[in-house]
Amino acid sequence: MTDFYGIKKTDQIREWLHKFESLGLVSIDKFDVYGQYGKFNRCSYQSDTEHYVLITNKLYNEPISRKLKGFLILLKCLCLNGTNTTLYSQNKLAEELGLSKGTISRYMNEAIERGYAKRDKKGIHLLREDIFLITSESQLAIIKNLYPEIITDEDLARGYIA
Repeated sequence: MTDFYGIKKTDQIREWLHKFESLGLVSIDKFDVYGQYGKFNRCSYQSDTEHYVLITNKLYNEPISRKLKGFLILLKCLCLNGTNTTLYSQNKLAEELGLSKGTISRYMNEAIERGYAKRDKKGIHLLREDIFLITSESQLAIIKNLYPEIITDEDLARGYIA
């Protein structure tokens, strides 16, 4: 079974997989398997390979609070594809994440003081590439970003483009 850090029970994993499915991040295909002891249900999972972030498990061992870890994960999710940079202002982060401006300011200051982030005129940058891995966009994602009027999510959903 795949390890999901921070999730302890199988029913919680199932619950999260269904949440991911409802958000379009994972597709779940169910099928029956017949074995020596009867019929069993099995699932296969396909994740969205266009938009994703990678965070190593080193973050779990960092000597910071769980809340700051969670904030850093949320910040990584708001970074531009293939980067550790977000162009959101602190006010926009507060709005987007549903947190108060004071909470965002407190987390940002702590992240900066501890060397996890920096802020400059070009945005907010995550600094620990050993934790916050930089991924490359797929060719399809690059083309969609350059020509959004030509290739739409609906085209992909209808199977017009593989």
